[in-house]
Amino acid sequence: MRLMACSGMVGYGFTEDAFRRGLGLGVEMIGCDAGSMDPGPYYLGTATPFVSEMATRRDLRIMLEGARAAGVPMIVGSAGGGGSDAQLAWTRRLIEEIAGEAGLSFRMAVIGAEPDRDFLTERVLAGKTAPLGPIQPLTAGTVGEAARIVAMMGVEPLQAALDGGAEVIVAGRCSDAAIYAALPLMRGHDAGLAWHLGKIVECGAQVIEPRVGQDCIVGTIGDGYFEVEPGHQDKRCTRTRVAAHTLYENPSPSELKEPSGVLDSSDAVFEQVDERTVRVSGSRFHPADRYTVKLEGVRREGVRTVFVAGVRDPVLIGQFEDFARSCRERAGNDVAALGISPDSYRINLRVYGGSAVMGEREPDAGADPNELCVVADVIADDETASRAVLAKVRYSMLHTDFPGRLCISGNLAFPFSPSDMAVGEVFDFSVWHTVELDDPLGPFPIEMMEVR
Repeated sequence: MRLMACSGMVGYGFTEDAFRRGLGLGVEMIGCDAGSMDPGPYYLGTATPFVSEMATRRDLRIMLEGARAAGVPMIVGSAGGGGSDAQLAWTRRLIEEIAGEAGLSFRMAVIGAEPDRDFLTERVLAGKTAPLGPIQPLTAGTVGEAARIVAMMGVEPLQAALDGGAEVIVAGRCSDAAIYAALPLMRGHDAGLAWHLGKIVECGAQVIEPRVGQDCIVGTIGDGYFEVEPGHQDKRCTRTRVAAHTLYENPSPSELKEPSGVLDSSDAVFEQVDERTVRVSGSRFHPADRYTVKLEGVRREGVRTVFVAGVRDPVLIGQFEDFARSCRERAGNDVAALGISPDSYRINLRVYGGSAVMGEREPDAGADPNELCVVADVIADDETASRAVLAKVRYSMLHTDFPGRLCISGNLAFPFSPSDMAVGEVFDFSVWHTVELDDPLGPFPIEMMEVR
């Protein structure tokens, strides 16, 4: 059977030439991931998409019209970016509006991925959760204080929706590979090959050359192998890129953990069948003793205000760390005079050109740069306090003296006016754990509807 991944993410785009050619090859489903936690916790916390509505609508329209014309199912996973209920509703609205504009009718499944908090608390108390990485175990208190928590579904909810006759599936937070493994597994294909194929195509054009943007990729799964090729006639898949993508985002070079087990690619063979096509064989799947899904949750930290400024004075650049320390102290004294508790805010200074990315772990600071970019942000309980503290930081950095100073003011150059910009609520990841499920469908309610 053949299937097509339209892009690495809904809204990232793809060429219509590649999409039409893929449909012409006789694909039996089309899919696209729509989310990630890579952009950070804000988008899950506020339940807002990180891809524009204009771009999302364009991709969904082409996908929906193509899928209905071909009579094949369409699956979107991690709807709206984070896969929360609100982001799911946003994606559902877009699809319903597109269907109305295009005169399309179909059976749609909407699968939620925000587990009930009482259910999660019961799992915590029963010892059925575990941390993913060097973090604290999950507690009932952490569950209760989280602004939003999603669970990453496997193939089972998608398969239940397909069994129910869904022609379009819009899923909340979802394993990327599950989008593409669900139907091949239902058709009896080898689990190792189905999961590995899903892993390779889930990011679309990541395995395609030339890499000039996102595009469609077609996967074909057969007896003992699968093949991948670009949808676009002028592009190609290479053995190196396909093998490299097997390692992508995995702590292990040969294992990919999914809710129902582990994909083992240690014996996988990658062959360049022709200039455009790569064949993979030898993948295996080891079923797990316990069915677990990943939980992702965020807590609210406050409100952030930022400014961006440049430093060009070579005398100041050579002693900027000491200068910044003095400015922090001066700003703290000024803020205390306003009656704002030091425990209610945080001041962060990132100095680009001076180890902003690596901080204390920078292996080679090197020579002093010609200029620095200072990004200052203050997180406080509310916007009023955040603005007030940042203004004091800005004033102190503008006017504080330093040894060898020749000017009487203006230590910073501001590219924007206003200099201080409120950027909204701040969230942090507080839940990054697994939860054991007795029923793979349990936390994922499926709503079936007729769209006309």
